[in-house]
This record gives sequence, C-alpha cells and structure tokens, in this order.
Amino acid sequence: MTRKPDFSRVRNGRVLIALSGGADSVALAVMLAEGRAEYGLTLLAAHVDHGIRPESPEDAAFCAELCDRLEIPFYTVRVDVPAEAARTGEGLESVARRLRYQALRRFKDEADADMIALAHHMDDQAETVLMHLARGTGPEGIGGMRERSGDLYRPLLGFRKAELTAFLRNRGFTWREDATNRVADNPRNALRLNAIPALEACWPGFVAAAARYARSAQIESDFVAEQTRAYLARCSSLGAFGAWLDLDPPPHPAILRRAIRAACPEELDFEQIEALEALCGQPRGKIDIGKRHYAERTGRRLYFVPKVVPEIVPAPLCLRGTTRLPGIGSVAVRPGEAVPIRDDPFRQALDMAALEGTVLRTRRPGDRIRPLGGGDKPLSDYFIDRKLDRPLRDMTPLIAIGSRVLWAVGLGIAEEAKLAGGAAAILEYTPETTNDDGGKHHGE
Repeated sequence: MTRKPDFSRVRNGRVLIALSGGADSVALAVMLAEGRAEYGLTLLAAHVDHGIRPESPEDAAFCAELCDRLEIPFYTVRVDVPAEAARTGEGLESVARRLRYQALRRFKDEADADMIALAHHMDDQAETVLMHLARGTGPEGIGGMRERSGDLYRPLLGFRKAELTAFLRNRGFTWREDATNRVADNPRNALRLNAIPALEACWPGFVAAAARYARSAQIESDFVAEQTRAYLARCSSLGAFGAWLDLDPPPHPAILRRAIRAACPEELDFEQIEALEALCGQPRGKIDIGKRHYAERTGRRLYFVPKVVPEIVPAPLCLRGTTRLPGIGSVAVRPGEAVPIRDDPFRQALDMAALEGTVLRTRRPGDRIRPLGGGDKPLSDYFIDRKLDRPLRDMTPLIAIGSRVLWAVGLGIAEEAKLAGGAAAILEYTPETTNDDGGKHHGE
C-alpha cells in the first residue's frame, strides 16, 4: 500500500486508539505511530477484553506488546459481556458494543484525550450501508459511518481491508484473528462472508461504490439537517404541555419528517411518521401516537400534546419583581407610565390596584373574563372568539383573582384591569421554551 491516511483533521490532537488486536486496529495504530511526528499527535491506546472467548487474555497481551514496540501508552480493561447480556436480555453483540464504548470513553476522559480513533474501513462501511438498507433506514442512516462523529474518528474509511493487511505484511507486523468473525451467526458477519462477496462477483467494485454512495448521502443529509435546524428554530416550540410545529406554510416533506422526529416526545416508527405526515396534509385532525401523547392538527400547526395535562400550581403575582410558573413562563412587574401598550401582546400596562391579590396560573373550570368594551363571558368562549388553538388553551398563562381573569397573556386584558387614572404596572411575559431563538410562542 503506497498511499497513507491523512491525519490533518486531528493535527496536534491527543488521540486514543481503540485497539482490539485485529488487523484493522493494528494497522491504524502503526499508521498513526508513523504519522505521529508529521501531524504532531499524542497517542494512547486502549483494549477492551469482552470476556467472551477463552483466548481473549492473549489478545490483551498482544496489544500490550505492540504498544510497547510502538512506544504508545496502553490501557486495558476486562468487561463481562455474557453476564451483562444475561442480566439485560440483550444480544451479545449489542452488549459488547455498549460496554466497549463506555470503557473507551472512560479511558478517553481519564487520559484527557480529544477523540477515540476507530479502525472501521471501506468494507465495514459497505456492510453498514447494507445493514441500514435492510432495516429500512432513512437518509441519515443510509449515509453509514462518518469520519468524524462526536468524539469518534475513523480515518480508514477510504481504505479496503486488503490494503490494510498488505500494509502490515510489508511492515512486518502480525495481528490476532478472531475466529468468531468467520461464523455467519449475526447480520454483519453474514453480510461480510456471504452477501458482499456475492455482490462483488456480480458488480466488481461494489464496496467502493457503496462507500461513494454513503458519502453522497451524508452530504445531502447534512444539507437537509441544516435546513431542518433552521426550520425548528423559527417554527417550533417545546414546553411543559408538549410541543408544536408551525405548518403555515408547510415545509418540504424531507424537512417535515425530520422535524416531526425532533419535536415529538415519543419514539416514532416508520408507520407513525407516515401517519403524522399525512395528518399534516389535512386541515384538522387528531391521532394517538403513544402511551403518553397524541398529535393534533389545527389550521396552522401540528401539536404533540400530553394525554394527561400536568398540574400547574398557581403562583402569587409579585408586584415588584418576577413571578415564574414552571413549565409555562414568567411575568415581570414594575411601576411605569400610565399609557396603554398596543404593539406587543406580551407586554401590558394595567392598573396597579387591580393586581392586588392576583396569581399567575393557567385556566381552571369556571374562569370568566370581561374583555375591553365587551360583556362578561366564559374564558372558554373568549378563547374560541380569539381563535386560540385548542391545544394552547391549557398552556396560556393568566393573571387572575379568583375565577376572574384580568389578562390572558398574548390575547387581551379585562375591563376591570384597564388603566383607571391611578398607578400603573407594566407587565412583561417571557415564555419558558427550549427554542434557541427564545421566541414568544405562547398564545400566538
């Protein structure tokens, strides 16, 4: 093998090598060691003994000797995968992966490393693409593994397995063989031993083509992800009573599907996402989406609403400071000029005397309001008159005394709370929301 990996993406980094002792990870360790000076790398290596095979202690000893030869500090730990699998009911492969990454990240933190280098190569990428395709994954999954993903670094994705073994032979390095890799008793092994050779026989170069496809899918998926993040920042909110997406105008279906997964508090399968996408195409409707939530489509939005509304404890309104209603928002009160505020529904100038004894809360049975210039009516009728979406009615903050609502935040004030020539109080509402832009969505 004449070409070498480019480690410039981790230049001057502190890299922990995940070293199993197999050909792939040994090649990675040797390549990083050879590039150590050129790229200014500080190297460490870690081996996780899964406790599955009788010869696994020999793998750990081999890795220790290799690291001594390469002058790389070495860490090792033994985990009991069979015992954990028996305890949890998971498959051995799934448990081994989980415990391995947990151990590697502990080593990374203890060694103050910047990233964990993994030896996944082009053949692994082709297997991953096929596995995800077989599972019916979406565009994100079909992109397979990435060179950089969080604290994981995979610099060998552009190399075939045969190139790595040829490299080791040319350098005079040996490696350990795991006999379980030659048994087609799990999906990945079956693909490696049966499907990939058959595909290569039919279409020479299939592995390289699958890797190119994965890279193209990653680029396009990243673009859609960026557009989805921008849409969510503008057109979504999340609070104690659920979440919603604005659909006026509706986003592109590729963005909508990702936004649904991001906003929905429940784990969704493919059929549920299809059903929610179809619901978004209807003017109104409601469907059940899980044990705890349902989805409701209104004229402008898709809501994810808890089936059981959480109880909100009223908070006495502080007339010289800020009152917070957990999960809903807060109202700040200060003395101010007795001039009505008409350009911001989340700020109001009210009569200070009328606020004595009021609380900040959400709606309750029997609530009533007398809108400015209007007659007394049930709060529920007022919400309907103001065209407030039904899922928002339980989360609209209110300034009230007894059953009398003085300010339905974002909607309007009551006749008895208007400025009456006395001292004025300026009230400003700030929503409690996970939106990065901090937009005031409540009661829109």
